Amino acid sequence: MKKNTEKVEWTYHGEYFKIALDNYVNVEKLKKERESIQKTLRRKKKVSDSEVGLLAEKNDAIGQHALVVITFSTLSLEAYINHYAISRLSRNYLTNYLDKLDLLSKWIVIPRMITGKQLDPGSKSVQDLSWLITVRNKLMHYKSRKMRIDEIKESDFFWEFDAEKAIKTVKNLLLGLKKIDKKVDIDWSK
Repeated sequence: MKKNTEKVEWTYHGEYFKIALDNYVNVEKLKKERESIQKTLRRKKKVSDSEVGLLAEKNDAIGQHALVVITFSTLSLEAYINHYAISRLSRNYLTNYLDKLDLLSKWIVIPRMITGKQLDPGSKSVQDLSWLITVRNKLMHYKSRKMRIDEIKESDFFWEFDAEKAIKTVKNLLLGLKKIDKKVDIDWSK
């Protein structure tokens, strides 16, 4: 039997982003369900504990899906910039010289090495990448804490706004890369 020596491209950036998008769809669906419950509850004079519990369950589910969106959006960007470097430079070059760079630096340095142009570090898409990395790092390196109930703020939770911003960050960063390198395939992010 003849061995098949054909090489295929093996990368996960598209799959990671699909997971992020699927979870974002769930966030949007749960938001609509939550809004429907809230609308019903506004018309009532008295709200039961079970109704409040149902609303809390929706909020928890939104938060859980948002965590997945944030994590997998970041994973997709890391996998993609590594793929971009390997496909234009080489696996050895990435491993030996670029792999130790943090994710934000990779998105600035690698395109510049390949095209002679770089993403503007002050641009909204690069600033949003910095935000996404910070949020991801808070999740990955979480440290528990004690706080008074009256100190808890809405920003202590991950909600639909973070999920939406994570998705937009991926898409806008890829559009920025496409502007400086017309050969970049961004179809996987649609």
